[in-house]
Order: sequence, then structure tokens, then C-alpha cells
Amino acid sequence: MQIQKEEVRDAILEAAANEFHQYGYAEASMRRIAKSAGMTTGNIYRYFSGKEELFDAIVGPIYSQYSSYAGEYLQTVDLHVGSEVRTTDDFWRRVEDALVGLLKASGTGLMLLLCRSEGSKYESIKQEITLFSETLLLKQFAAAKPARSLSNYEQREVKMINATLIEGIVLIIRDNPEPKTLGLLVDRLIAVYCSGIDQLLEEYKEREGENHHA
Repeated sequence: MQIQKEEVRDAILEAAANEFHQYGYAEASMRRIAKSAGMTTGNIYRYFSGKEELFDAIVGPIYSQYSSYAGEYLQTVDLHVGSEVRTTDDFWRRVEDALVGLLKASGTGLMLLLCRSEGSKYESIKQEITLFSETLLLKQFAAAKPARSLSNYEQREVKMINATLIEGIVLIIRDNPEPKTLGLLVDRLIAVYCSGIDQLLEEYKEREGENHHA
């Protein structure tokens, strides 16, 4: 029976993370990973069946943590939306919990998941996060206009704001590996969007009041 050594497994994972970071999942090479880890490719296969299992070992726990959080919150979102809690204290806090908090806890893993997963089973993660955030934001804006549904233009407006926010966060994660700088930039981006969205929400409420009194 093959006895696996924890230090060997850790060395393989470190080499694999560096390989995925540099080349992405689709172009990653088991041969280069083996060379970087200082062992033969055959020895790596005693620990991992291939790069899919390697990638899963690195980003799988992060994806599971995000999926669990997103699923639980989407089940209870209607209990939060429509309350007197302002967007800054509700929606943005939840964006930070789902992304920024996860990022700070996962190091480079979230960057690999969001920016280097093309070709893997996780390649749709950015779309999943965008849809999660979009669902929350649409509900926030719909709550500002309880008397009528959001118009087609208003829905497009909210989706545009959400998509550019997520894209901005992904770009920051991709280009800033240093955790402190990364966290500061993401916090700053969210603060800027927070201010603008609060203002837009007030405009929606004003429109609703005007239509109600018309």
C-alpha cells in the first residue's frame, strides 16, 4: 500500500497553484508541475489523478464555501429586502461577506477560481457570482418601487451596474496579489458603488412617490 507523505502532497499543491496562476487551468502542464515540485510526473500521479483533481483540491473548498453562503442567503433574501435597512448596511455587507471575506480567507485560491479556471468545471463561477449579486440588487431596487415592477430599462440599468461591479472586483483580484492592497482596493471600489447606488435608490423612491401622487 502506497504511503502518502503530507509534505510531498503540500509541495505538489504549491507547485500546481503556481502553474495554474501562470498558465491557467487549460494550459497547465503536469510535467511542469512535477519539475517545479522536484519530482517525477509518476510520483505526482500517486497523489493526484491529474490536473483536474489538483485544481479541485485547491479551489474546490473555496467554491463550496461560496456556494453554501449564496444558497443560504438566496433562500432568505426576501426577509431582508424591503426592510428599513439601507443598501450600505445590507446589500453591500453581503457582497463583502460573499466575496471580500472569502477572498481574505482563501489567499490566491479565489483568484485561481475567478481568473484561471477556464476549461475546468468551475469556469462559470464569475457568471454565478454575477447572477447572485444581480438577484440581490434587483430585489433591492424592486423594494424601492413596491407599487409597480421595474421597467425593462430599469432592469437593464441595475444589471449594468452589477456587472461592472463584479468585473471590477475580478480585475482587482487578478492584478493585485498582495492581500493588503487587494483588500483596500476592493473596499474602495465597493464604497464608490455603494454611494452611487444609494443615490440611485433614492431616485427610484422619488419616482415611485411621484407616480403614486399623479
